[in-house]
Amino acid sequence: MESPSVGRRQWKKRLSLKVTRKPTLDEEIRGKGETSRRCASLRGRVTPPSSATPTPTAPRKTNWEVIEHFTSPGQGPCQRLRSASLIASHNADSILEEDEDAGAQDSLLLADESGGAQRVVLAGRTRTKWARILRRMFVPHRFNNVQTEMLYQRYFLRYNKTQTTSLLVLLLVLSLGSLVAILVLQPPSVSLASSSACLVCCTVLYSGLIWWLERCGSKVNEIDLSWASLGILGSALLIQGVMRRSQPPLIFTYLGYALLAVTIQQAVVGAVLLAMLHIFTQVTSRMYVPQVFLANMLLILATNLAGVLTHYPSETAKREAFLETRRCVGARLKTQGQNQQQERLLLSVLPRHVAMEMKADIAGKPQDTMFHKIYIQRYENVSILFADICGFTSLSDQCTAQEIYILLNELFARFDRLAQEHHCLRIKLLGDCYYCVSGLPEPRPDHAHCCVEMALDMIDAIALVREVMGVNVDMRVGIHTGRVHCGVLGLRKWQFDVWSNDVTLANYMESGGIPGRVHITEETLKCLNGDYKVEPGTGYERNSYLRDHNITTYLIIPQETSRQRHSSTKKPPNVSNGNVAKELRLMGHGSKGSKYNKLGIAKDAEEQKDPEDEVNDYLMWAIEARSIDQLRAEHCQPLLLNFRQTDVENKYSKERDKMLHIYFICSLTLMVTIVAVLLIMFPHDPHLYVVYSVGLLLVTMITVIVVVDKCKDKLSPLVRVSSMIHENRNVAQVFAIIVIAIAFTTTLFPLIYRVRIVGHNITIETNASSNFTLELDETSDTAVLSELATMCIVVLIIITAAFQILTSIIKVFILSIITFTFLAVHFSQASSGLDGYSEVSNVVSLVGFLLAVIIHGRQTEATNRLDFLWKLQATEEKEDMEHLEAYNRKLLGNILPAHVAEHFLNSDKNFDDMYHEQCECVCIMFASIPNFSEFYVELEGNNEGVECLRLLNEIIADFDEILAEPKFSCIEKIKSTGATYMAASGLTKATCDMKDLKHVTAMADYALRIKEQLSYVNQHSFNNFRIRIGINIGPVVAGVIGSRKPQFDIWSNAVNVASRMDSTGIVDKIQVTQEVYTILAARGYPLTCRGTIQVKGKGDMVTYFLEGGAAN
Repeated sequence: MESPSVGRRQWKKRLSLKVTRKPTLDEEIRGKGETSRRCASLRGRVTPPSSATPTPTAPRKTNWEVIEHFTSPGQGPCQRLRSASLIASHNADSILEEDEDAGAQDSLLLADESGGAQRVVLAGRTRTKWARILRRMFVPHRFNNVQTEMLYQRYFLRYNKTQTTSLLVLLLVLSLGSLVAILVLQPPSVSLASSSACLVCCTVLYSGLIWWLERCGSKVNEIDLSWASLGILGSALLIQGVMRRSQPPLIFTYLGYALLAVTIQQAVVGAVLLAMLHIFTQVTSRMYVPQVFLANMLLILATNLAGVLTHYPSETAKREAFLETRRCVGARLKTQGQNQQQERLLLSVLPRHVAMEMKADIAGKPQDTMFHKIYIQRYENVSILFADICGFTSLSDQCTAQEIYILLNELFARFDRLAQEHHCLRIKLLGDCYYCVSGLPEPRPDHAHCCVEMALDMIDAIALVREVMGVNVDMRVGIHTGRVHCGVLGLRKWQFDVWSNDVTLANYMESGGIPGRVHITEETLKCLNGDYKVEPGTGYERNSYLRDHNITTYLIIPQETSRQRHSSTKKPPNVSNGNVAKELRLMGHGSKGSKYNKLGIAKDAEEQKDPEDEVNDYLMWAIEARSIDQLRAEHCQPLLLNFRQTDVENKYSKERDKMLHIYFICSLTLMVTIVAVLLIMFPHDPHLYVVYSVGLLLVTMITVIVVVDKCKDKLSPLVRVSSMIHENRNVAQVFAIIVIAIAFTTTLFPLIYRVRIVGHNITIETNASSNFTLELDETSDTAVLSELATMCIVVLIIITAAFQILTSIIKVFILSIITFTFLAVHFSQASSGLDGYSEVSNVVSLVGFLLAVIIHGRQTEATNRLDFLWKLQATEEKEDMEHLEAYNRKLLGNILPAHVAEHFLNSDKNFDDMYHEQCECVCIMFASIPNFSEFYVELEGNNEGVECLRLLNEIIADFDEILAEPKFSCIEKIKSTGATYMAASGLTKATCDMKDLKHVTAMADYALRIKEQLSYVNQHSFNNFRIRIGINIGPVVAGVIGSRKPQFDIWSNAVNVASRMDSTGIVDKIQVTQEVYTILAARGYPLTCRGTIQVKGKGDMVTYFLEGGAAN
């Protein structure tokens, strides 16, 4: 196994966003000759693509640059490369927001008990809270785990590249338009030359960046986009330094936060440099006015705040969407792995066609039918093998139950491996009896040969066990060829079984056989085509059934080569000798993966992957295959971007935007800034005061309504209204439009209403009611007001852009109204005080910013919608997997006890250690219908016996339904074999009542109930079935036996005695042992003594009949 550091280095190479990336899935598929490309939808993707580990290559510097880009400078390599297990513990699910003062706060709070001290602590906590909020906003967002961070960066790489390229194209067009305008409209001067040179440099820069990004194509990474974004910020500094306009600082500041692929720190640095340069140009200007300077500073501060409040919720929302998608993918893959494990376990017990039919019925609607559905199919031309371990009863007397379990488990595990090798399907284990069938579920022409070879190997295997372990055991095998009905009966603890007269004959062929020999019928001999030598079997001499039915039998004569199977046991294992290989195979060492082959659910140890690596691999594949344009065309309308499916659109409209309150807080802050600037710009007038006050009051009220959703008092009407806004995007959009409309009206009203200034003086009254007289000419004054008014409209556009809840088409409509209404009002003035170039420059800046915001809004909405779609698909697939898992668990619950199934489904368990446990006080019941064999006949009128089995299925299903009653919850059905039903109570600590022994009385009550139920069935089916029940109590070993087809069972002397209580009983009677009598008699149950009877293997026993329920 490779070390964690090696695995991390491979992760760096695999996730490097430079040239040395892994080929995408599509490239691998094309390399294999496939031509189709998978879409980025998660649907249809069962497991992530597995590929060979790439050959290690020398690390390139760019790879480490990428990793350093995601980690802080102060961290060492070990700190940066945290284990992927951090993700599993949800450390990667949060942005790096450790609170360094948390411990200090707690200690202060514990130390200070006086009121004053507590106030100090609360004040400290408040300051810390605000510090934490500021740190969240201004510290670059990143995940604790570098792999998760790199996946996230790759996830949004195409989005950032598209947005950066679109902005560069827009800036290129605007710079070319401005260059043409300045050359046409501005007279020759020094400023013309400098401005022209600045625009030419910007044009070249933008063109070069566009060419570079397009040339790099898919090789572009985040560092490349960061350099391109820094180039745009550099061009902004150049433009401001040369052209000294008022709008560029606002526009480029906001674009740095919203559209450029830079960190929050880089955006803040760029905004500060722009602000400083703008301050310098303002102070050194010949038209410097303190009030105008103050208004500019307010607008710049507000723009920076808006940028932060746009960047933070956008980045947080994207990261949360990514994490939520990742969680869904992780849960889906985990559930998928569990489901595959369950299915392997399920299919190791039931054939696939039976399991799939049952699963479909569980998933479908229940049908109201007279009879329970019976899962039975008929197969012709199969060979049935029955094998019994001779000498097992005497061996049981010499060994403990646990030793018997271990011996049977080892022996039957070998038989299961031999059955798989010889294409035989093991049907069931009945104590020391093993029977299997060849020719189902897939027909085979050589089914008889398979069974004979299986039988010979079983005899060799038991002989090897006899030699190695020194126990006197042998194998008696009987084989018959014919037809069978196969399937399951009942509602609980399904076990695949076969029924037919031919199965009965095969069973008697075993009991009439000879230890160490293979006993076959004439029908089987005909199918062997003379490939084996045989001799007369004279089975009629040893079995009355064979004699009564006049069955001719034969014994297989083993070939000399097969009798020499154990001749070379002393040769070293590496000697190429067939006999040695045969012995190793018979001993269970023939498979490399024998340690992990139990239950059929193990994987090669080398193929087992860490769950987090599997999630990361899957996400890497999905990100590589994800095409935004393809997804948008497939799922969204081209213009409106609405989802084509109405139900998906409805779900999206009800998706909560966790940052909604930030949008409204940002709009309120910008609204306050605009009002402050308007108060500085325009003369004071009562009408304007009313407009400002009403506008601020309305926006404040709406913001408060939205924010109170965070309040804990959910019963307040205001909180309910707020919740309604948060829970429906359409309602939230209405309130956002109202806020924008109020802000627009408040901003535009003074421009329409403003009083014409008479003379050459303008009086601007400040908030402190001081008067300042500005000695300006009317033209200069009007130019200043026009510049400030344009800046206010820029801020108004930012308010609209800040509402990321709005759809792009609504934003286009609102922004167009704002921009063109302002331009109409502006140009309707007699004079703006600006020259022709300045007028064109203002219009170009405003329209350019409008287009940039529209591009940003459209890209953001498209990405948000596709992120929602991806998350929705991941969630739906996770739910589908969970439903499938529920079906599998329900099936497994009908095959194995719940605690046993959980044992095997726990991936931490070593599957080489089979499950077994000692149970000290278990009550065992056997119930059989001995005269069912007389009822079962195979005629054309009853579908060759299927209708007889249908009635037996109804009887067993009735017994199962009674077992489902709460009073019998301590009873576990073990199995049903033919017309015999076996159950036990007290198998777990929760169900074994050692004090009151309620599990024993529950078993007695259950025996009485099923006896009554069979009488009810007889009454309505016009039959005369008789039941015979035996009950015993004692210690048992409960466990799962069989490696490839696990079967839960119990073993002990107490189980054997319970079986004898049934076989030696009397029909319509419940026979119990002395131990059961002692318990039930003390609790008021009527019992009568039968007397002493002879029990095989136990001698004389005194038994009793249970006559009825307890007296109370």
